[in-house]
Amino acid sequence: MDILADYNPLTGERCVLKFSNGKMHITNEQDVSPIVDYATDLRNNTGYSQRGIKNDKWHYARIPNAVMLEMKQKYGVDMFTGKPDWKAIFACINAHYPALKTTEKMHGG
Repeated sequence: MDILADYNPLTGERCVLKFSNGKMHITNEQDVSPIVDYATDLRNNTGYSQRGIKNDKWHYARIPNAVMLEMKQKYGVDMFTGKPDWKAIFACINAHYPALKTTEKMHGG
């Protein structure tokens, strides 16, 4: 049995309580398809990335909250610390989440 504990209509995030075998699991879920579509549109706009780099404001990727949590749990990449490891963050995005990138260019950190 699943119980919806919380829902954020702005981000589409849901906190769900799942019960099985006498245990409760708290999960965070999010439909990331609008964010993937947004990143794809920006990536396909050939001038977008170049303008950002030229103005020292490079928008490299759009990372939804659910993916940030997954990056931490699955790959040990923590974006929530006061001093994030940018090299690890960029490597994780490049390897596992390229659909969230707003550019075709690569950043190595």
